[in-house]
Amino acid sequence: MKLRLFACCVLPLLFSACFESGKIEDLNERIQAGKKELSALQRNLNSYQKTRPQPLSLLSDSVQAGEGLYQVLERLKVKFNDKRSLVLAIQDSVELSGLRVGQVFHVAQDSLGDVQIFRYSPNPATVHLLFKNAQGSFEYKLVEKPLVKKQSVFEGRIPPGGTLHETLHSVGIPLRMSGIVAGVLQCKIPFASVQPNDRFRIMLEESFYQDSIWISGKVLYAEFDGRVVGHHEAFLYADPDPKSTYNAHYTASGEALIFNGLRYPLDRLHVTSPFGMRIHPITGQRKMHSGIDYGSPKGSPVYAVAKGKVIVSGYDQYSGNKIAIRHADNSVSYYMHLNSRGVSVGQQVTGGQVIGRVGSTGRSTGPHLHLGFKNAQGKWINPKSKTMIATPKLQGERLARLTKQVEAIRGDLQRTEAEEPREFEGSSVKVKQRRIH
Repeated sequence: MKLRLFACCVLPLLFSACFESGKIEDLNERIQAGKKELSALQRNLNSYQKTRPQPLSLLSDSVQAGEGLYQVLERLKVKFNDKRSLVLAIQDSVELSGLRVGQVFHVAQDSLGDVQIFRYSPNPATVHLLFKNAQGSFEYKLVEKPLVKKQSVFEGRIPPGGTLHETLHSVGIPLRMSGIVAGVLQCKIPFASVQPNDRFRIMLEESFYQDSIWISGKVLYAEFDGRVVGHHEAFLYADPDPKSTYNAHYTASGEALIFNGLRYPLDRLHVTSPFGMRIHPITGQRKMHSGIDYGSPKGSPVYAVAKGKVIVSGYDQYSGNKIAIRHADNSVSYYMHLNSRGVSVGQQVTGGQVIGRVGSTGRSTGPHLHLGFKNAQGKWINPKSKTMIATPKLQGERLARLTKQVEAIRGDLQRTEAEEPREFEGSSVKVKQRRIH
């Protein structure tokens, strides 16, 4: 089989950078990275074509600002039916709302222009593949490469004129994770009252590919001991379901560490379509998506995000079964495509109360909840801008599970702290790290 590769316009870039060695080096790195991606897809093709031999062409393109998968596929001139089928086939396994500018998608097409293979690798250790089967639908396959996990304990004091966030970031903690630490502790600590020499201790668990390429991380533990603010601890609770809305930070007694949180509308969150401009998966038209779609099995309970009064409980051909609740600040939350409605107009509801069940009524491609939010002025806003929480306090089995996890985290702290410390020059922070597998 002869493989035809379609490349981007590299030569104009090369000539414009003739006398700029830095740009040439950067370009060479991108070319080599592209070759690796294409080589990986070639291996997938060879394996696949043992049972379906035919000449295939490879096309690739990357995400641009404000785009999602649908827009990239459209620019690659993928046929409408294939675009729709690809999005529907992968949205249950990949959170398409998390796409970043520059991430690359590859498609392999047959001589008729029909997509046979789709490949997306969000990081060097994870590959998402879709193969078209004999029935013409796409089958999903996940390839995960081995990772090394390490636990690290950062212990130090706030320097004069410094902040916790700045201090953590200055010693190499990824910005997103130092922000999580600050956000969790801020629920208990008025940061304006933090004093120089106040002590902190943070434990991270990070995953690395080939021992050095950072893939992901989480904050297992955060402690702060201040002269004015006192002593506080936070623990990461891990629910059996990795997509559970209960996965968050709590005190040892189960109190959720979050400010004025609205309740999540579902027990499990998987974003299939974010807020903003998108290509509609049914009509193919580009238009504003005024809420967030959460994929969920039919019949899953839907909760009111906050206390309020039901102002809509009805049906229309586009939203299907829908409910709207007006809250104390005059904002309104909307719940659409429900299988069933459990509340009526005029009824008062509380945050966390079951108001309906997930469905696929109205204009819908499958079971999901569309959550919309209007502010007090009646304007649609991104629900993600609202801080949400599953529960203000864990109870029952989850509280018992947290108690066991707190013991395990304290044990990991002791084992990691037994390692030799690394000190950062000019910093009062010490770091101890151990490889766990």
